[in-house]
Amino acid sequence: MTSPSRPGPSNPQLSSKHLHPIYTALDSRHYAKVLKLTSSSSGEHADWDIVRALRAHALERSGKRWEAAVLLWDVLAGGSSCNNSLNVWWELADKIDVLSDGTNADDLINDNNSDMSGRIGMDAVQRLDMMCFAVDVDAVLMSGVAAVGGVESSGAAAAAGGGGSAKSSQAKSTGKGKGKKSSSTSLNANKTKPMQAVSLPPITDETVLQTLVVTLKSFNLYDTMSEMYHQAVTEGSKHYEAMNVEQKTEFANVVEEAVCVHFKAVCDCDVIHGDSKESDNSKSYTLRDLQTQQHLTKYYERMQSTALQLAKYTSEPLHFQWTAVSSLWYRESLETLVKVMQYFHALLNAGQGRLSDVEKKRTKGWLIKILNVESVKEIPSKCETYQQKMGLLPRLAETLSYRMIQNKLQDGAAASRKQYAPSENDWDIYLETLLVQGKIQEALEALSGVDCSPLVMDGNDTNSGSDSSAIPQIHDEQTIENNMGTILPYTQRKKLEQMSILGLKLGKMKEVEGWYRQLLNVFPDQWTYWMGLVDSSVVLDGVVDEVGWEACQSFAREVIVKNNTLRGPRLVLVELAALKVRNSIDRGEGNIGEAIVQLRKAICDYGDRFSPVASCCFTDLRPYLELLVRSAGKCEAFSDISDDIALVLKWAKGLWMIHSQSNSGAALGEVSSDELRKRRKKLRVYIFAVQVCYCLAAELCTSSSLMLELLQSYTPPISEMMSEWRTSLAFLPGVPPKDGGQKETLPGDDIVLLMSQYLQLKAACEITVDATEQHLISVAGLLEEAIEHSPYNPCLKIVAIEVYSGLNATYRAYEHYQAMGVKHIQLDSCSYLILPSLIRGGLYTHAVQLSSSIMRFHSSTSKDVKEYSTKSFRKGYLLKAKEMVTFQRQKVRLSAQMIQAKGFVMDCAALLNASDITGAKQKCEIRLGSEKGLCGGEEDVARAEQLVRDAQDHFNVPSIMHSSSNVSSAQGLIVSDNRDLLVNYFDILQLHRHPSATDIVNESLTRGHAQGLLIRAVMVVDVAKAPKKGKVPKNTDVILSRCQSLLVAVEKARCFAAVGGETMNQIDKSLWEGTCLLCDVIAEVIQGSGGSDPTDSLADRENNAVSTIKLATTSLAEARAAASTAGESTVCKLLPDRVVPLFTLIETTARLFALFGWGKRKRATKETAAALANLVFLFKELLVEMLHTMKQQRVYDSSKSNELSATLDIGTDYMQKAIGHVITAREMTAGRVDPFLVQMVDTLLTYFIEES
Repeated sequence: MTSPSRPGPSNPQLSSKHLHPIYTALDSRHYAKVLKLTSSSSGEHADWDIVRALRAHALERSGKRWEAAVLLWDVLAGGSSCNNSLNVWWELADKIDVLSDGTNADDLINDNNSDMSGRIGMDAVQRLDMMCFAVDVDAVLMSGVAAVGGVESSGAAAAAGGGGSAKSSQAKSTGKGKGKKSSSTSLNANKTKPMQAVSLPPITDETVLQTLVVTLKSFNLYDTMSEMYHQAVTEGSKHYEAMNVEQKTEFANVVEEAVCVHFKAVCDCDVIHGDSKESDNSKSYTLRDLQTQQHLTKYYERMQSTALQLAKYTSEPLHFQWTAVSSLWYRESLETLVKVMQYFHALLNAGQGRLSDVEKKRTKGWLIKILNVESVKEIPSKCETYQQKMGLLPRLAETLSYRMIQNKLQDGAAASRKQYAPSENDWDIYLETLLVQGKIQEALEALSGVDCSPLVMDGNDTNSGSDSSAIPQIHDEQTIENNMGTILPYTQRKKLEQMSILGLKLGKMKEVEGWYRQLLNVFPDQWTYWMGLVDSSVVLDGVVDEVGWEACQSFAREVIVKNNTLRGPRLVLVELAALKVRNSIDRGEGNIGEAIVQLRKAICDYGDRFSPVASCCFTDLRPYLELLVRSAGKCEAFSDISDDIALVLKWAKGLWMIHSQSNSGAALGEVSSDELRKRRKKLRVYIFAVQVCYCLAAELCTSSSLMLELLQSYTPPISEMMSEWRTSLAFLPGVPPKDGGQKETLPGDDIVLLMSQYLQLKAACEITVDATEQHLISVAGLLEEAIEHSPYNPCLKIVAIEVYSGLNATYRAYEHYQAMGVKHIQLDSCSYLILPSLIRGGLYTHAVQLSSSIMRFHSSTSKDVKEYSTKSFRKGYLLKAKEMVTFQRQKVRLSAQMIQAKGFVMDCAALLNASDITGAKQKCEIRLGSEKGLCGGEEDVARAEQLVRDAQDHFNVPSIMHSSSNVSSAQGLIVSDNRDLLVNYFDILQLHRHPSATDIVNESLTRGHAQGLLIRAVMVVDVAKAPKKGKVPKNTDVILSRCQSLLVAVEKARCFAAVGGETMNQIDKSLWEGTCLLCDVIAEVIQGSGGSDPTDSLADRENNAVSTIKLATTSLAEARAAASTAGESTVCKLLPDRVVPLFTLIETTARLFALFGWGKRKRATKETAAALANLVFLFKELLVEMLHTMKQQRVYDSSKSNELSATLDIGTDYMQKAIGHVITAREMTAGRVDPFLVQMVDTLLTYFIEES
C-alpha cells in the first residue's frame, strides 16, 4: 500500500520500467551503476521513496556511509510533518554526527535546507561529556534538541530554554585534515532534490520500509527502525477502514513487522541497576539508568499497543498471545521505571548534602529532557499514571490468554482434532499472567487440569496412562512451519516439575514429595529431582526430619535395587548423611561423632562402588570430603589429624597401593578387551585414591610444609606416579586420530595433572626465585611430554598456560592457548586463561588481537540474538524468545570480559607491533603510536576526535570511557562474570586464584578514566592560544568548556582511584597521581582563573604550574623508589597502564609550554621549563630502572633443571624443549617491551639539550 501523498510510481508498468534496472544492478553489486540510475539527473523517479531507499543502500555498500545516513535523514525526517525531528530521530542524528568529519560537517552546517545544521559540528569534548551526563543539558541543547536520545516530545524544547550554541572551533580541526578530500562532494552532486518544502506523512509502504531496514540494520539503528514503524502503523491505522483487501493484508504485514522491530530494539537496552551497598529502600540509580529504562518502556509500550492492534485486524490466536505477553513485559518495565523516577524525585527533594546546587540544576534539566515533562514536579503524577497501568496490564493479559486457551479447547472438542489443543507456550503464558498477580494457588489448579504428553524415558511408557491422546499429529516440518504458533503440548514431566515448584511455595510438602517420587520413578538418575525430594520431605524449617529422612533413604535403596548402576540414588545416600552433619554444625551440637562416622562410611561405600567405573567419582565426593574435614577440624600438626580423617586416608592409601600397575610385570603383548577393561578400572581407582588424599591434605593442613609432609606419608612418590603414568601409556595405548582414532584424552592424563600440582606446590614452598623456577621448568617439561602423547587434552594445556605464565614465558603459554581452539562463546568464557598474561608478558599486539576477537563476538552475538529471538517470537515460542533477549541483556551485553577487553585495547593501542599484526617475517620498526593510540605526537588530536566519535557505540572499545564516567566505583557498574572457572576443576592442592569480577571492572574502568583524561588533555591543548605581548590569552567558550571538562574528569578519576585504590600498589598510586597532576597543570596554564579573576597574569599561571609540577615530581620520586623491587611482569603491566599515559601527558604539557614560550631549552630562564625538566629526569630514571629489571629477569640457568629432571625421570629432550621455549619467549617479550622504553628514554633526553 503506497500512500498517495508520498512520492512513488503511479502504475506497475512505470515502476517496473525504472526499478528493474536498479534491482538488476544491485543483484550484480554494481553500486556505482545504482548511484547513477538513482541520481537526480536520471529523472523524476529519483524522488520516489523506493528509489531513494535503494540509493541509500547502494551508498552504504559503496562505503559512503555518511552520505547514506544523510539520505536516510532526508527520507525519514526531511519531509516529515513532525516539528521535533531531531528529538524523534535522535539516533540517526547521532550516527550522522559520528560519521561526519570536519569537511562534510561544514558542508551540512552551511546547507540552509538541512534540519541537521544545528546538530553537526558539536564540540568533541562536549559530545564526550554528554554521554556521561557531566554537563548541563541547557548548555548543549539547541532549540530543545539534545545530542543523546530522548523520547518524542516537545517538552524538551521548553527544558532547553534556548541554550547557547555548542559548536567548537571546528575550523581549526578542519584545517588540520591534511589531504582529506571532502566526502560530501559526491553527495552534493548526486543527492536527490530536497523534500523539505512539502510536509509529507510517514512512510507506510511495506517494500520501502523493508528496503530502509536493510540499511538501518547495517548502521545498527534499531531505535530509528522502531520509530519508523511506529509512525507507519500510526499513520496507516488512520486509513485502515478505507483500504481494500489487498491493502489491508499489506498493512497487517507492516504491523506484524513493527511488533518484531520493537522487540529487536529491546536487545540494545542495558539492564539498569542500583548500588549494591545501598539498602533495598534507597537504591542508587544514574541518569543513564533512567534514560535506558525510558527507552525500554517505550519499546514495550509500542510493542503491546501494536500487537493489540494487529490482533484486532487478524483475530489470530498467536497475535492475542503476543498482546498478552507484551503486556506483562510492559508492566515489568513500568515497575522499574517508576522506582527510578521515585528515586530521582526523592533525591531532588532531599536535604543538604546529597546534591550540590549545580548538580541539582543539572539533574533537573536532564530529568525534564528524558522524561518529557515541563517540570520535575510532574514526576509524582506521572508515576501515579504508570502505576494505574501496572494494575490493568496483568488483568488484560490474563483475560486474553485464558480466552485463547478456552477457544482452543472448545474448537478441539468440536472438531475432535488434537492440533487445536492448547500448546505448552499457551499454558506457560497463562500461568505467567497468574503468577505475576500472585495467584499461585490458581496457577497450581490450572496446571493440574492440563492434558499432557506421556511421562516416558528411553521408550518406557508404563507411566503414560491415557496421556498419549494429548500428542498432536505432526507429520513433517511443514506441519510446524505452516502452523500459526506452536503446537507442541505440555509434557507430563514439565507439568510435575512446575507443580512441584509451586507446591513448595505454597507449603504443600506431601503433594510435592509425591510428585518428585513420580518423576524419580521414570528419571531415577536426575539429581535435581532427588534434591527436590530432600527439600520437600527431609529438610523442614531448616531442621532434618527423622521420619522424612528415613523415608527418603528407604526410597533411594528401593531405586538402587531396581537399577544398581546409577550414581544418583547412591549419591543421595551420601547427601542424607551429610545433611545430618550440616544440621548438627548449624545448630551448634557438640556431639556429632556418630553423624561423621555415617558420612565417612557413605563416602567410602560410594568410592568402592564407583571409582572403578566412573572417572567423575572424586568430583561427586569432593564436597562431602571437604565437609568431612570441616566437621572434624583443621590440623596444625601431623598428630592433630582426627581418627575419621585418618581412616579415610588409610582407606585411600590402601586403594592406590592395591591397584598400582607399574610393578605388576604384566606382558605388553596383545591383550584381550576384558583385560584392557580391568586395567582401566585399576587405573581409575589409583587416580581416585590419590585425588582423595590430595583433597584431604589441602583441606586439613594450615601450612604448605605440613601438606607436603602428609602427602609424603599417604601418596605415592612422584617417581612412582611417573612410572604408573608411563605404564598406562604402554598398557592402554591410544589410537592416533590420523589412524581412525577419536580425539580423546588418555586415561592416564590425570596422573600428570596430579604430579604437576605436587611440583607446583613444592615450587611455591621454595624461598629463592631460582629454586622456584627449577620446579616450574620440570612441570613444563613433564607437560610437554604429556601433551605430545595426548594432544587433545585441554586440561594439560590449561596447566601449561599457567606454568609458562609463571615462568614469564608468555608466548609459549599463548601457543598452548591457541592449540586449545578457543572460539565463539568460549572467547567470553575462557579467554581469561591467557588475556591478563599477555599484558604481563608484554605481548600487547596479541592482547589487542584477542580482545578485538572478543569484541567482534559480542557485536555479532547482539545481531544474532535479535534475529533468532524474533524468529522464535514469530513461531509462538514467546517465553523462549524473552529468555534469549534476557540472556543478551543480562549476560552477554554486560560481560565483564568485554569490559576488560575494551580497557586492554585502549591501553595497548599505542604499543602495537606492525610485525605481529601483519605476520611478516621481516621485522618492522617498533615505534610508540605507530598504528593507533595517543602517544604525545602530532596525530593525537585527530585520533582523539575519532575516539570520541567511536565511543557512542556500545560495542566500540572507546565506550569504556562512558562506563567509567557514569559510576563512582566498580560496584556501581553491573557486570556479568561469564568466565568458566570450572575449567580448573582438576585443581586440588592449590586452587588457582583468579581476579574477582570487581577487580576486573575496577582495573578496566581505571583504564577508561586514564584514556578519558588523555583525550581531554590533548583536545584542550589543541585549542590553547599563545599569549601576546606578555598578556594572558583570552579564554573562549570552547577553551573554558574543555578545561572544565578536564578538571571534572580529573576529580572523578581521583575519587574513583580512592575508592578502588586497594588494588593499586605504590608505583600505580604514585604514577596515577602524577598523571592527574599534569592534567591540573594543563588546565591551570590554559584557563588560569577561568576569567573570574581580573588580576590573572602569566606569572600567576606559571607559579601555579610550577607548584603543581613539584607535587607531580614528588609522586614520581616515590614511584622511582618502589620500582627497584618490581619484577618483569610488573614492568610489562605498568608500561601500558601508567607509563605511556604519563609520557603522553608530559609531551602534551611540553607542547603547551612551548606555545607559552616555556620550551624545553629554556630551563635556565623559565622556572616552568626547569620544573618540567626535573620531573622528566625522574621519569627517565624510572624508565632506565624498568629496562634494567627486564634485562635481569631474562637470565636463566638450565644446569639445575637437568639434574632435577633426571631425579624425576622426565625426558631430557622434553626438558630441553621447555627450557628453549622459556628462553625464546623471554626474548620475544624483551623485543616487544624494550624498544618502547628505549624510545621514550631517547625522547626524554631531548629535554636536557642545552640552549644554543
